[in-house]
Amino acid sequence: MTSDSQSSDYSDWEKLFKDAASRNPDAAFFIDLGDIVDNGQDEYQWQAWFKTVADTIDKIPVAPAVGNHEAYSLDWKETMPERYLTHFSLPKNGDDKLANHYYSFDWGDVHFTVLDTSLVEEKQWVPDLFEKEKAWAEKDITSSKKKWKVVLMHKDPLQYSFADPSRPAREEGFSDEGKEFMPIFDKTGVDLVLSAHLHTYRDRGHIYDFKRADHGPVYVILGLGGNVRYPGLWKRHALDEYVAPQPETDNYNVFEADDNQLVLSGYLPDGTLLHQTIVRKD
Repeated sequence: MTSDSQSSDYSDWEKLFKDAASRNPDAAFFIDLGDIVDNGQDEYQWQAWFKTVADTIDKIPVAPAVGNHEAYSLDWKETMPERYLTHFSLPKNGDDKLANHYYSFDWGDVHFTVLDTSLVEEKQWVPDLFEKEKAWAEKDITSSKKKWKVVLMHKDPLQYSFADPSRPAREEGFSDEGKEFMPIFDKTGVDLVLSAHLHTYRDRGHIYDFKRADHGPVYVILGLGGNVRYPGLWKRHALDEYVAPQPETDNYNVFEADDNQLVLSGYLPDGTLLHQTIVRKD
């Protein structure tokens, strides 16, 4: 599992991915949580990404989530993520008119719900994206009979303050995406929410009704798979339970599930265990 594989030349991403794949030969599938490429309409970048994963996706499927960088034109203006939408063949269980934007799938006793969080970038073309998506997500998660419910989304539900004094002041709290979707995650009994976007790896534990709790979904933001790093950019959030050592390098994650627990293990590029999140329920 990776996120933010966007890169300047994709060499770091290639090494990270291939090393991770060689260490996990029994993986059933892999996930990229968005910002797969730095510029969504640059086909050269897509081909660099696909070249790296070619041997793997010949054997196992990839489950991608669309990121905001997929929705940028060659002149860095907002656009629909056309190349993302046409490069993948995803389950047709989302919105017929928004094929490949959001979807769900099952693996064993785990139900994955994959969201499109790029309303800001796509609003000109799909102004009601979140309204449609929230209705779909609630129905999708509620109707699943699987024991475990996991949400995959690119933009993070939390909002962080900048540690860099050159950046504008911003209070910590919850992002617009979090405010929209977290009540649905509470209502539908989601167990784990995995996000990306901020290029930092942090475990926030259980959050319910926008507060620290001993129940409700566990929220983890994955780090980055590429080489676009933001050292020292973010302050620690009051809800952070674990923050990767700073300045951060790239990382990858391994997801496992059994009858009793979900285990998300984060690794440094050399295979050193960075952190482990365990979600349990009876």
